[in-house]
Amino acid sequence: MHAAFTTFSPARRWATLAALAGVALVLGCAPALDWREARIDGAGLAAMFPCRPVAQSRQIDLAGVAVTMTMHACEAADGTFAVSVADVKDPAAVGPVLSALKQASLAKLGRPVEPVAVADWRLAGATPQPAAGRWRLSSQRPDGAPLSVDTAVFARGTWVVQATVIGRQPDPKVNSPFFEGLQFAP
Repeated sequence: MHAAFTTFSPARRWATLAALAGVALVLGCAPALDWREARIDGAGLAAMFPCRPVAQSRQIDLAGVAVTMTMHACEAADGTFAVSVADVKDPAAVGPVLSALKQASLAKLGRPVEPVAVADWRLAGATPQPAAGRWRLSSQRPDGAPLSVDTAVFARGTWVVQATVIGRQPDPKVNSPFFEGLQFAP
């Protein structure tokens, strides 16, 4: 034991240990989330992420349309948070591409899963589209661990957007601020 610590009376040692334990408890309970706004170029969208997102772009084919999809994503609170955007350039392609994004989310789960629609979810400023919406899905990872996907697809003009949270289990305290933080610039 450190010499300075042993010179304290037993009561003072216990008080010091209790104070240190309290500090450790508070630090151990510090939030793992660091909410910040990210501007998604091109789409005119702002998103709130619980961590610092990293952007990556790649060429993909969605519903027969070749697009450059840019994904902004980060990991926090045992989940992956992502917003993907692409300009499909053709208004007639928006609906089929939104449907393809939803189907791609389902296919990644590996087995047939019935999504549960989030009733009345709409994003202000989004272009009305029949294929737009938000869904929650539950499945299992190959190792048997639970897997939860909360995803939304929507559009503004010819820009299509998919916002997704993937994790072990849905957490409304995290998922709700992420989806509520999606906003189009006026």
